[in-house]
Amino acid sequence: MLYSCGAAAFDGTPTFSKKFAGVGHTLTLSRWTLDTKGNPSFDYVYQQHTTSCHFRLAGRVDGITEERDGKTMLEVYNPQNNDGGAATQVVMFFDDTVTITLPYKGDLRTVGISGTLTPAQSAQVCTSTKNNKLSIELRK
Repeated sequence: MLYSCGAAAFDGTPTFSKKFAGVGHTLTLSRWTLDTKGNPSFDYVYQQHTTSCHFRLAGRVDGITEERDGKTMLEVYNPQNNDGGAATQVVMFFDDTVTITLPYKGDLRTVGISGTLTPAQSAQVCTSTKNNKLSIELRK
């Protein structure tokens, strides 16, 4: 499904935090912009921290878009929930490192971040990873 770019916009600098198995996880989003073609993007900083460890990933992600009839449209996905039914629609943003999912509609209360870490990054994380995978959902 495709929708116009304004759908997943956010104001300010939303921050999401979670503590899991003694490790703090924080994701901060900032600088939502649309380029001259209407492609959305924003900056992110993801951090893991304990008293003896600090891991940080930062970058700028772009919305997965498609151009149709001269208009840039965001691609909106309908993921499945744990029961196999339809979950809330999401919009995906990506860079070379991570994919970030935001809700398509409504308040920005849930955000997901996933990706594959380099061996050097995996050696620095504060939690163990399987196959160098990063995947976490954060809620407000």
